[in-house]
Amino acid sequence: MLWWVDGRRRITSPELVPAMRSYFGNVTTYVVEEAAVEEIQRKPLAEVAAMVREAITSIDYDEHIQELVDRVEEHKKQKIVEKAAVGLGSPTVNQTVFASFPLDMDFGFGQATLAMPVWHHGRLASGNLAVGTWPGGDGSWIVNAYVWPRLAAALESDGQCIFKPVTAEYLQFEATIFTIQHTIN
Repeated sequence: MLWWVDGRRRITSPELVPAMRSYFGNVTTYVVEEAAVEEIQRKPLAEVAAMVREAITSIDYDEHIQELVDRVEEHKKQKIVEKAAVGLGSPTVNQTVFASFPLDMDFGFGQATLAMPVWHHGRLASGNLAVGTWPGGDGSWIVNAYVWPRLAAALESDGQCIFKPVTAEYLQFEATIFTIQHTIN
């Protein structure tokens, strides 16, 4: 299992906290925890949540973020991706939550119907889930998923139908047809 973590909120060092105030950009890292599918399925949801919480809170983020910065500085010109992020080793589903990121916006033509982060990186990892809040503030969440075909089939065959495909009807899009006249002289 892999979770993206907001490193900025987890830094506690008195030397680093002031630096974060003047830093613009993401300070994200991720936590990887190996677990057998059978183990996760056998446990009650509260125990699985406790596993996740333990994995995320067991890290010294001050030290971890500093190590990441040092590594990036040392290898600036190299492209480095960890095995878990590219789906090598155990199948990994990356998951990040944008629930605290304000996605209710108006680009000048009305309230957004849907605003989600998008990854365009091909087949990295077994799957990538982005959880966000539904625009409009009713508390609903929407999950944007890029997953391998076998994982998609497993999710779609779930008897509880937790995941539903997002369609134009579901988003309540209205079809508008524009006619363009072109005259050739």
